[in-house]
Amino acid sequence: MARRPEYQLSWTKGKKGSDDAFYVRATVFVVEQGFQVEFDDLDKECWHLTVYDGEEPIGAARIYQDKDGVWNLGRICVLENYRGKKVGNLILKACEEKIHSLVNGPATLHLGAQVRAKGFYRKNGYVESGEEYMDEYCPHVPMSKQI
Repeated sequence: MARRPEYQLSWTKGKKGSDDAFYVRATVFVVEQGFQVEFDDLDKECWHLTVYDGEEPIGAARIYQDKDGVWNLGRICVLENYRGKKVGNLILKACEEKIHSLVNGPATLHLGAQVRAKGFYRKNGYVESGEEYMDEYCPHVPMSKQI
């Protein structure tokens, strides 16, 4: 039986030390998917997750808490060669565990899912919580989860 690869996770706060997460995001969202506005002022306040296969960054996400206490997960992405290998599930679990450790109690999670990926988020316990909207050219849907 084949052994499942062991991926390493790294959290950084703000932009310092987050270059690998930004590299994955740029590769997936800008180069591959054609988004023009990938980076914003929130990046300097967020927690950034980078997933590594050895030394190579292969996945990324960011989390931050809104003023109303809701935690936002975003910029969740996996390099094309690693899709279908449960890296996305690992990212969601890591984000949820990080938020749980920061709040030390229940939390409301929110994300804006690309419509084509909403089935993935549903399988991970997220439910649609609003109407579809456009982010640049791409349809998204708000989704939420309680932990």
